[in-house]
Amino acid sequence: MPSVMIAIWLTLGIAVAATVLLISGRVRGDVVGLLVAAALALSGGIPAKEVLRGLGNPVIVVLIAVFVLTKGLELTGVTDILGRTLTRWAGGSEKRLLTTTFGMAALLSLFMNTIAAAAVLLPPVAALARRDPCFSLRKVLIPLAYGTLLGGTATLLTTANLVTSAALEAHGCTPYGVLDFLPVGLPLVFVGGLFIVWVAPHLLPNSDVREEPPGPHRWTLHDLGVVYPLDEGLHLLRLREGSSLVERPARRPGLARELGWTPVALLRDERAYPMARIPRGWRLRPGDIWLVGGRVSPEALEAYGLEVVSLDEPLPLIHEQAALIEVTLNPHGGAVGKTPQELRLRRDYGVLVLMVWRQGRVFMNRVHHLPLQAGDALLLHGPPGNLQRLLDEKEEFALLAQVGLRPSRNRAKALAAIAAMLIALLPAVLGWMPLALSALLGMLWAMLTGVIHPDQAYQSVSWSVIFLVAGMIPLARAMQSTGAAALVSEAMLRPLGPHAPAWAVAAAFLVLTVALTQIISGQAAALILAPLAIAAAEHHGLDPRGLAMAVAVGASLAFLLPTAHPANLLVMGPGHYQPRDYLRVGLPLTLVLLPVALLALQWVWL
Repeated sequence: MPSVMIAIWLTLGIAVAATVLLISGRVRGDVVGLLVAAALALSGGIPAKEVLRGLGNPVIVVLIAVFVLTKGLELTGVTDILGRTLTRWAGGSEKRLLTTTFGMAALLSLFMNTIAAAAVLLPPVAALARRDPCFSLRKVLIPLAYGTLLGGTATLLTTANLVTSAALEAHGCTPYGVLDFLPVGLPLVFVGGLFIVWVAPHLLPNSDVREEPPGPHRWTLHDLGVVYPLDEGLHLLRLREGSSLVERPARRPGLARELGWTPVALLRDERAYPMARIPRGWRLRPGDIWLVGGRVSPEALEAYGLEVVSLDEPLPLIHEQAALIEVTLNPHGGAVGKTPQELRLRRDYGVLVLMVWRQGRVFMNRVHHLPLQAGDALLLHGPPGNLQRLLDEKEEFALLAQVGLRPSRNRAKALAAIAAMLIALLPAVLGWMPLALSALLGMLWAMLTGVIHPDQAYQSVSWSVIFLVAGMIPLARAMQSTGAAALVSEAMLRPLGPHAPAWAVAAAFLVLTVALTQIISGQAAALILAPLAIAAAEHHGLDPRGLAMAVAVGASLAFLLPTAHPANLLVMGPGHYQPRDYLRVGLPLTLVLLPVALLALQWVWL
């Protein structure tokens, strides 16, 4: 008995420590997952070989497949087609735009990663809202994010739903099937959609970017030149005789390092050469003209032997042989806290950061040393092929606007990408094979048909999520095998009494999951609470799959804070939102959806 209690308290200590680390944010989630796995193995809570099986769990295979197949849809232009379809359907009125945006977001998140679904729809929705004076961008982007979250309640492919299913399997219960979430998720999507279309517009900010200083998300060179002060921040500078820049390498003139300017292009013999296309070996000579970004001072011009050249139309020069794109930071990527120089944008891709937009302020000097923050928008310049390769390979950025970029599309590969998704899902839906096996076959099809290169497949996976889940899955097994889950769940539900109705037990776990989700993310909340819900179901004689479903659904209701889910952070900058805007819409939406979720759970599962 003492040894049993020691095992229980060791397991609970590991669970509490993991929760504290995740809440504090001082340790990355993937590191927390690995720490949990190592602690379980060393404590003897479960055998070491059981700990190592977390990496081989079928859920890990499915998660990797979701990332890879989603990237395949993006690379082949399938998601662009969906975006253009939304643009065609959404015109006419604000309610029609909200209905179409919310519906498309929920639909995409049924088979795509949630943050990817939001990133796919962000550019066309932003462009449509900017173009039509009837629409307000601030009225539509939070509904876009919430649509992807609610769509996730109706599919197994959401991370929280997958890890909840894995917890069931670890406890010896039947895991969820692909369609098991539809009876609960569809009512939530329907009621949530009604709220978004009819109530949310009255709760979201009334002021629009047309009434404030222009926002950063436009689609033409002229509009980008208004939002980002290109006329003020771009200068043509001629090298005089005796300039200290003469004979310096043209590809590395030192302007960024010494003066904080961004060299954009070199003009020589009436031709413009973007930085990435300046011939190797060229050296600067008197009469060369630099197009630079940044604020210049008379003292710097005099010290370096430069003179300003006036030009009636300077903007087209940055567009010659190059393109401009505006991107925002992908919350799932690793760019937050890093500088553009640390991201190696110029060295690896030949792409320059001209300016950074942050909460209404534009930074244009020494931007290569500026640590990036969530919600930042970056104006990037480079050859179209380089920019497209950056978007294809770097998960750190989500496209907002582009000028001069023409992504190539291949109809055969687009059809192959759709086929890969069908191969991954249909056999599991029809019961022909486990989802992990069909997902693996879908990934193989995508790589063998050229939908996605294996290197791109590796880069598309959010490995921090994978290692967090893989490390925490053994914790669910340890909570069950040691009896820790039963002990905690019994203590939690003691105020309800031993004969509490099923709906009351489900409500307790649903509310607790929603609250924890706002702090540590839905996937982490599901990893911690799913074992407790399964143990509580066994103690009260309920269906474990029903109580676990309450945890899974609650993990998707991440509406109250911008930090509750990466999709919320993705739209925060483009929509000029404040944290209170999420609370103003998310709190009543949550209060409306909680009874709907309980009714659906009672009807189907309890």
